[in-house]
Parts: sequence; C-alpha cells; structure tokens
Amino acid sequence: MFFPIAIWLFFYTKFITFKEIALVSSLGYVASILFEIPTGAFADIVGRRKAIVLSYFIFSITMLGIAFATTFPIFLILVIAGALGDALYSGSLEALVYDSLKENGEENKFDFVTSRMETLTWLGLFIGSALGGFMYQYWFRLPYIVQAIVTLIAGVYALKLVEPIIDTKKYKLSDFIIQNTQGIKELFKNAHIAQFAIIFIIIGSGYHIAASILGISQAREYGIEPRTVGILFAGGYVIAALSSHFYQRLRRKLGGKVLLIIATCMLIASFLFAKFVGALLGALFIFMRIASSTTFRNTRSILFNKFFTSENRATALSTLTLLTNLPYAILAYFIGDYIDKTSPNSLALILGLGIIVLLIGQQGIFSIRKKLHHSAM
Repeated sequence: MFFPIAIWLFFYTKFITFKEIALVSSLGYVASILFEIPTGAFADIVGRRKAIVLSYFIFSITMLGIAFATTFPIFLILVIAGALGDALYSGSLEALVYDSLKENGEENKFDFVTSRMETLTWLGLFIGSALGGFMYQYWFRLPYIVQAIVTLIAGVYALKLVEPIIDTKKYKLSDFIIQNTQGIKELFKNAHIAQFAIIFIIIGSGYHIAASILGISQAREYGIEPRTVGILFAGGYVIAALSSHFYQRLRRKLGGKVLLIIATCMLIASFLFAKFVGALLGALFIFMRIASSTTFRNTRSILFNKFFTSENRATALSTLTLLTNLPYAILAYFIGDYIDKTSPNSLALILGLGIIVLLIGQQGIFSIRKKLHHSAM
C-alpha cells in the first residue's frame, strides 16, 4: 500500500523544478543500483527477515522526512535513503517465501502463493492510490505522513517472520564479494537463462520507466487532476489484482509465453499510440499498462525462482532488479529534461520503438549464436 503513488509528481513540483525532480530520481536510482546487489547479498548472508524489517523502518523514516521536505538537497538525501530501504526489500521477501515453501517440500505451490501475493499488492495499491488522491486534496502532506505510519506498523509485524533454514550457512565477511558474483553467475549461467534475463530486463525496464515517471507525467499532460489520477491508477490496480488472482488459471489455459507476449504488446501499444490520442484514450492506455504489469511480474517471478538455487536466490533476484532499473537510473535526468522540453508522450513513442528494436535485436543475436554453436559441433 503506497499512498503517494498517484500524486508524488504533483507534490514534488510544489517545491522543486521538473529538472530537479529528474536529477533526484536519477541519483536515487543510481544509489539503488549501488545498493541492490550488496543488499541482496546481505539478505542471503544475514537473513531475509532482518533485511525486510530494516527496509520497513528505513522507508518509514524517509516517508516522514519527504512529507516535510521543501528543498532539493533534502529531497535528494531522503530519496537516496529510501533507495537503501527499497534495495533491502528487493528480492528478500520473494526469496523468503520460496525457501519457506521449499523447506516444507511445497515449492510447487509457489505460483499459487506468488499470484496471491501479487493480488494483495495490487489491492493495496488500489486502496493507496484512491485514498492518496483524496488525502492530497485535503492536505498535500497527508499521503506521506500516513505512509510513514503504515510502513512502521508493517515493520513491527515483520519481526514475526520466520527465517527458513534450508540451504543456509554461516558466512564470513570475506564471503560478501563472492556472494555478489554468485548472484550474477546465476542470472547468466547458460544461454537459455541469459536470453530470458535479457528479454525480461528489456520489457521490465519499459514497465519501470512507465511506473517511475512516465505514467503520472502523461496523466498530468492530459490535464487530469490529482484526485482523478488516484482513481485512474486505482482502477488499473483493481484489474491487475484480478489478473493476478486468476493468473494460475490463465497460465494453465494460455501458457506463460502467451501471457508474456500479451503483456508486452499492451506495454508497447500504450507507448506507441499515446501521442496520437486524447485524454480519454490516453487514460485508457495508462490503465491498460498498469493492469498488464502484474501478468509480466508473475511470469518473471515463477520462471526465475525455478532457475536459481536457494543460497543465491535473493542475490540473483536483486541482480535482475538492478539490471531492470539500470536504464532509468542512467537516463532519468535526460528523460526528465526531454519531457520538460517536449512531452511525455513524445518520450513514450521513442520508448515503444526502442523496445521493439531491442527485442528483435536480442532474438537475432541469440539465433546467430545458436547456429554458430550447432555448426561448430
């Protein structure tokens, strides 16, 4: 549940310029990348439970700080601190759940459990988005204050989580760097997994950019007010929750590959056509993109958790998150500057075309590599 999700850009523009917002976002994601793999290794070494609890407490403090921030340096410091909290959480809960099931010999239930987790996540975002818009109308600082309180409560409840003992061992401090490299090796240990990783990184980067700055910027360009943006996002989260709830059934009927293709087509379409439509259809594209993201995330989660070993799972998942966030981390300032000079929908068109080119390119490269491998045998 994240109350500022649909109003954060409106909040930030009260105090800092769009270029400063882009710079804060860019440096925040650079920090996230610097933190991502070390915190994944921290979770594997020290424990996923401790990483999750610490992430909640850090995030609670940063939310309260942002609620009363008024200057660029303060926003920057708090966003970097929040990146540490996000990185600690990234991969830890997912790895904790999978290993808990594996400890009980129930890892075959992971697709069911992860779809239910996604459902609850989207329902939480629905509530947060809808209420956040109304909170903002009442008092613009309120969404962040309430978020700080809710996150603190979540951290207290997370203390009750139980760490699974499967595939765990005591690490020395010298093992820390080794653990980082093992996570990277897991992600690219053979051509089959490497190609899947690259595909999911390309598509995931598109969803990440849309969720980070593009979607809310498009809504703002269409002239939609904060409260209505909250309702729009909330509607997308409801559909995403329903999609997640019925994901198992859809996967059995259509297959994970077909669901991934559908989600990808929705993402690309929402980018390519946004520039050429009005507010109503533009809002529909934003809605469609949010709704399809849960299918993408469920498919990625189920696929990659089966690829990774338990002792390296959190590190490998953090590596995947890092590489997915990397394009936005590098380009965030330039994205903000481009949006400021042109429009978010112009950027969306470039993103749509870029994703198509990258997907075709990786397919060509791996096809050539496969042919060369067979001819050499």
